[in-house]
Amino acid sequence: MMIQLLILAGVLLLYFFFYYAFGALAVRLVPASDFSFARTTILGFFVYHFLFTVLALPMKVLLWPLSRLSAVWAIVLILVSILFFITERKNFGSRLACLRSLFTGQQKYSTCVLLILIAAQVLLFNLNDETYAIWDQSYYLGDTATSLYTNTLSQYNPYTGKLLDYLNPEYLLETYQNHGAVMCQLLHLHPMVENMTVMASVVIILYQCIMYEIGRFLFHGNRAKSTLMLAFLWLLNFFSFNLFTAAEFLIIRPSEGKTILAVLIIPALLYCFLKTLLNPEGKTWWVYSFLVILGSFGLNMSSIFMIPFELTAFYLPLALHKKQLRIVVRYVILILPCMLMAALYMLTKNHILIYTGK
Repeated sequence: MMIQLLILAGVLLLYFFFYYAFGALAVRLVPASDFSFARTTILGFFVYHFLFTVLALPMKVLLWPLSRLSAVWAIVLILVSILFFITERKNFGSRLACLRSLFTGQQKYSTCVLLILIAAQVLLFNLNDETYAIWDQSYYLGDTATSLYTNTLSQYNPYTGKLLDYLNPEYLLETYQNHGAVMCQLLHLHPMVENMTVMASVVIILYQCIMYEIGRFLFHGNRAKSTLMLAFLWLLNFFSFNLFTAAEFLIIRPSEGKTILAVLIIPALLYCFLKTLLNPEGKTWWVYSFLVILGSFGLNMSSIFMIPFELTAFYLPLALHKKQLRIVVRYVILILPCMLMAALYMLTKNHILIYTGK
């Protein structure tokens, strides 16, 4: 049992290393004015899944085997890791000093409380046997499992195990479960372990990181107040169960695509907008928003409908307030990927079918 827990902890750390590596490389291209481990990891999560979607989607449409995608993705992860160590080696000292500073002085208390809050929520979920969305859960686990054990990419019905006549148009453009199958094949994990334990823990931790960064913005960098805000959110989520908080998704089914949209994608875009308010003419946070949007489509296709509403509520009032046409132009650029993916979704759903050769 202890060995299994250590393996799971190792896989979780490996995931976060990749997210941080992807994020660090993205930040080097478009640097922010200050450094944050949490923010870099959050950005890396979306860049990671965007690049995976770029590679996985053509292979999925061409009906290539899962093993081929796994081999290509393994090469990408190795190359990105090498590039990360080469480009970031000069920053290791300063990053280590920054990490040390979180555990010294007055900051150490808020850091310890923050880590306890995150660990407690991860532990509570993994000890919770409640199943709420049986059909959704069955789909994510079933699609990953059938792809893994048949060496295909979403070509089998996840509920019955039978070969589909054609790829499911509802989920054709979504690659989140395909990523699960790839990592299960590379790391020899059971689909339930990868999805219900590893990815569930990833989502919970990243949610805490995003909310913590939002707190730091609202409280002008005060880490103690940000941690206190996170504690109140923790209590709100734990003692509530309704559609108006993150509780239903986060506590019971954090590993699902809808949850990622609700607790990661939408809050991440909110955070980017808040940072944009400080300097609407700067390009950094516009670019970060664009990367979050690009990474969202493979995680959950509902993003193509939800994100435009969120962006419209954010940036059109800002453009009117600032009376700047540039903000409208950048808003249109952010919306454009959603419009293109929506058009592609409608084509695949109603007109284009990818037959499996059954």
